[in-house]
Amino acid sequence: MAFTFDPANEVHARALARLGSEQVAWFGTIGRDGYPHAVPIWFLWRDGKALILSEPQTAKVRNLRENDRVMLHLEAGVDGEQLLVLRGTAAISPDPATAWAQRIGEEYTAKYGEWMQRLKLPMATMAERYRVVIEVTPHKLIAW
Repeated sequence: MAFTFDPANEVHARALARLGSEQVAWFGTIGRDGYPHAVPIWFLWRDGKALILSEPQTAKVRNLRENDRVMLHLEAGVDGEQLLVLRGTAAISPDPATAWAQRIGEEYTAKYGEWMQRLKLPMATMAERYRVVIEVTPHKLIAW
């Protein structure tokens, strides 16, 4: 069952703010060998899900094809006290990133535009290269 944030709850409100503003998260999947696999990723928080663009041949995509259980973990903040971990499931969208770019391109560029410019990755190029879209649905929030 998907987790529902309560914006009136202080911890939930802080978590939502961070999910909207943080640029890098750690994304954990379960490897075929049964061990965790974690990588830093860019993500967009939208409609209660984290959206991750990925190259198709990555370990995270291979892992998701075998096991949909995942975690999304933000850094602990400058004081080390801002823990935020989402446990949930993930699905590979049937729509390629080029189709998603129509829906999320403006938001994605607003969040990562400076980095995209530095890497010479306009949204169209980003969507071609990172053509798999992973949709993460949280089931549990661990935060304080």
